[in-house]
Amino acid sequence: MRKKGQQDAQQRKMAMPYVTSEMASIMRYVEREVKDPTLAQSLHFSPTALALVRRVMMSGGRVITDTTLAQHDVSAAMSRTLGIEVQCFIDDPQVVNLAMHKRITRAEIALDHALMQSGMKLLVVGSAPMAIDRLLKRKQAGPINDVVVLATPSGFASVVQLKERLWESDIPCIVARGRKGGTAAAVALVNALMAESIKEQGL
Repeated sequence: MRKKGQQDAQQRKMAMPYVTSEMASIMRYVEREVKDPTLAQSLHFSPTALALVRRVMMSGGRVITDTTLAQHDVSAAMSRTLGIEVQCFIDDPQVVNLAMHKRITRAEIALDHALMQSGMKLLVVGSAPMAIDRLLKRKQAGPINDVVVLATPSGFASVVQLKERLWESDIPCIVARGRKGGTAAAVALVNALMAESIKEQGL
């Protein structure tokens, strides 16, 4: 009973203060795709996240994923309809070589590379928590502009803490809070955001 009470208290702590109709639509899409209502309910949207996602979708911006698997699973048909580019730098030779030289993960160097890209960017982190750590360090060093982050890596204490640090920062983000997540959740969320934008624009 005590464990159940602790879980209920944690869920109340993490409950969204409000859910708009747009958020609810996105969460329903994710739930259908991943077939996990608790994961969909764990999605939290920072105040400006959806407005910035809208700018990415309406300005021909970039969706930059942390894995080629996520890049390939994002709907090509919807990205073409919106005129946005889906990229991944994890296997870029420059990223690979620099990571070896600096002896840090490719995810961290790929994050740096992503931040250098021009225009509005949706950064998708589905399985590389070190990319979140790198982003937070970059934020401490100076402002980060034209970026909204989607963070859904799964894992235990350290990953949960990284997601919480991102959520508590002033970086615009959508975060799957708690232990659940993964690449499939990230892809479902990107597809949900694109579907919502296509509907909104009447494309």
